[in-house]
Amino acid sequence: MMKHTLKLYGGLAAVLAAISMPASAKPPFAEKEGVACTYCHIQAPKRNYRGDYYKSHQLSFAGFVDAAEAKKAGVAVGPGAGSKPNSLTTAKQSPRIAILMKKAQDAEGAARSAPRDAKLRIAFAATLTKLGNAQLADTSVALATRIDNASQSYTKAGHIDGKNAAAKAGLEKVKALRAKLDTSKKSGKHIEHDDDDDDHKPGGGKRKGRGRDGDDD
Repeated sequence: MMKHTLKLYGGLAAVLAAISMPASAKPPFAEKEGVACTYCHIQAPKRNYRGDYYKSHQLSFAGFVDAAEAKKAGVAVGPGAGSKPNSLTTAKQSPRIAILMKKAQDAEGAARSAPRDAKLRIAFAATLTKLGNAQLADTSVALATRIDNASQSYTKAGHIDGKNAAAKAGLEKVKALRAKLDTSKKSGKHIEHDDDDDDHKPGGGKRKGRGRDGDDD
């Protein structure tokens, strides 16, 4: 009997609290970003892909691309797609990355047109590796975004050409940076740049050469 009474009082307290809360009141993060709770949550406290991005990027939507993140998560774009969180910033793509992306698209087209041509596949992988190097060094976007973008390029390059040493080195660099970022989150230390002396390039960055590892600029 007492348990039922306690449950009843608990339910009434929750209802009264909801009634007393102003209609405009929002949880702190929703208030901060100016969006509805459903923008980041499937059902609080369970986060959707936006909420996961927000948490992994130091509580910021900097560099967030809704459709791309939804695709990465394997889900449809969530509700409130037209909303623009207050911390959302769209970084201007660097000219070098734009050029390399175009080269990668061209190389992919050539490789697809002649699937049996190993040289074209190797060239495509080398271009993707250069793109990964540029993405990892692009300090105009958040470090977590740089890591994600470069990881995709290096991984694809490695799948296309298993002997691409630079792509493998790039993935090792990404792994180290991701560990560094995770450590910084746990310690509460905010980092956005990699201060290594190798200019963000796997294998040193000062060496230039030609070949299937894609190190030449």
